[in-house]
Amino acid sequence: MHAALAPAGALLAERRGLYQLAVELFSPGTPPLPESRLDNPLFRFRVGEALADRIPFDSDAEDDLDDLATEVGRDLRVISGASANERLADALRVIHRQSGAPGVPPRVLTEADGESFREAMALVEAGLARFRAVSPALARDLLPHTALLVILDPATANGVVSASSRLFPGLILIDKPSCPYDVAEALVHEGAHQKLFDLAITHDFLGAEVDERVFSPSWSSAHWPLEQVVAAFHAYALMAQFAEDVTASGEIGRLGRNSLLPFARERETEIGRWLLGTEESLEGDARWLLRTLLCEDNAASQAEESKDPIPDGRYELKPLVRMARMATGRVLLASPGHPPRLVWLNGNAARIVDHLGREPLSMSALGPEKARVLTGLVDSALVHRVQ
Repeated sequence: MHAALAPAGALLAERRGLYQLAVELFSPGTPPLPESRLDNPLFRFRVGEALADRIPFDSDAEDDLDDLATEVGRDLRVISGASANERLADALRVIHRQSGAPGVPPRVLTEADGESFREAMALVEAGLARFRAVSPALARDLLPHTALLVILDPATANGVVSASSRLFPGLILIDKPSCPYDVAEALVHEGAHQKLFDLAITHDFLGAEVDERVFSPSWSSAHWPLEQVVAAFHAYALMAQFAEDVTASGEIGRLGRNSLLPFARERETEIGRWLLGTEESLEGDARWLLRTLLCEDNAASQAEESKDPIPDGRYELKPLVRMARMATGRVLLASPGHPPRLVWLNGNAARIVDHLGREPLSMSALGPEKARVLTGLVDSALVHRVQ
């Protein structure tokens, strides 16, 4: 299902392309950055805050975490360095606050904690192995979106089982596990959020206008805004798939005592039914994802919004607009501003932008389909009329 929107490799490449283009927007002349930097949660936080126009981007800021991480298997890195609590302090504070947990932010378990950390690492290795063995397709799909795993000191976790934040994409916190399936479930649950973060910044999910409706699940007194509802629906859908894989493996009895897997399908359905009643607030790819996961007819969500025609004349890209073509054929446009503007283009739109990058286009010279595409590009505020 995810691959129908974007295969994992293509999605990662497009997400990295977005961060690279954003940096070039803030710091013209920046050379291509290594993947390790583009995947770094602290770096991505700074770029995201600059794109949201909350803080200026500092190209010289120190955010390297490579010296803090230990490789586990071939596709997971765990924070282990003794200075992690100092260098991840801001991320821990933000994620702790967003999780709603009481007390002060938790402390990271590191190599300095000796046997306790070694016990946790052994369970992480075992949990990763169970995830890959029991649900290999899901593991291949989700693990590339997790940059770093942080194990929390259980004495300071304050009820946090697992947590992540879209402000620090790629970073997952888990309480010290008690069994391998605590780790495997967290990698599915929080990995689903990481996957959604990447889909949301490269595809059409939520518009700029915030829907004020909230959802109150039957199993909680919480009140979730729309963005959180979409994230919870997606996570429970993937957890339900994992639960089926675990059941088929005969290991359902090995789940942790706080596992949500037995409730995942029921909760996915409850959330999804509510979202169907609000899908006019979702953009095209989010509607497709919702209906596909619920096995609903997608025909109703495919109609394109009609746009009023624009005046005839010659049109060109606005000055300072930057353009990046992805290996997938999609094009990303970026324009400076407060906040900067980023627009993804597919198919005909990408081809028309290629032309606009060379010379202006006349509306009267285009057929009806391309004229509609150009109208959409003008609406994006990155193309304007020159005569």
